[in-house]
Amino acid sequence: MMPHEKAKLVLQDVGHSWLGRTVFEGFDLVLRPGEVVALVGPSGCGKTTILQIAAGLVEPLRGRVYRNYRRHAVVFQEPRLLPWLTTRDNIAYGLKVSGCAASRRHAIAAARALEVGLDPEDLTKYPVELSGGMRQRAAVARALAVEPDVVFFDEPFTAVDVGLRRVLQDLVIAAAARAHFSALFVTHDLAEAVRVAHRLIVLSAIDGRVVDQRIIAGEPGTRDNRAIFDIVESWSHEAVFAELFDADRRVSA
Repeated sequence: MMPHEKAKLVLQDVGHSWLGRTVFEGFDLVLRPGEVVALVGPSGCGKTTILQIAAGLVEPLRGRVYRNYRRHAVVFQEPRLLPWLTTRDNIAYGLKVSGCAASRRHAIAAARALEVGLDPEDLTKYPVELSGGMRQRAAVARALAVEPDVVFFDEPFTAVDVGLRRVLQDLVIAAAARAHFSALFVTHDLAEAVRVAHRLIVLSAIDGRVVDQRIIAGEPGTRDNRAIFDIVESWSHEAVFAELFDADRRVSA
């Protein structure tokens, strides 16, 4: 029985280990309809493993996962397009697997491609002919094409430049508001989390524990760059974010 009837996804007392090393224990999550929750933390804190467990890609060693939706989609850090398919067929791949007629899935692929900023002539190209940013746009379009109830984003924009990252973030915000899907968004970038999410969960890399949870003021899409900067700047002095900012400083040093 679903412990929270209106929730789309519930993780209850979930724990996991790799090669005998405990990554995290006692993790709880309730993802509500239309809610975007960001998992934030430094490398090694277990945020990607939590996403994989939530999406059914990895079985948890302990705890339970409850899902109350028809279908989900995953957007990975790498686009993971099939190299032998055109952009159109990559975007429509999930629709084909579900038995959608060719004419309909091509029309949906064209519409999703347009929404993510791909041109009609890009649809006949193969992944090798696309730039890295275009491939990631196609990956987002592929996820949205199946009209998911829940989308799992695993640091999807890490490899693209800052300008395109903001475009893709805004695209996700607009799509979530339009389609009212729920999302779990993994990132190590606090500004990205503040930009796209309703709620934040901060993880520690020391023992995988949740060190903080908080609702982000305002709605995604209504926070301008100044508001995002001010929120991140005010949080940068808090102890719960120390690991995250220390990791960022080590990378930039």
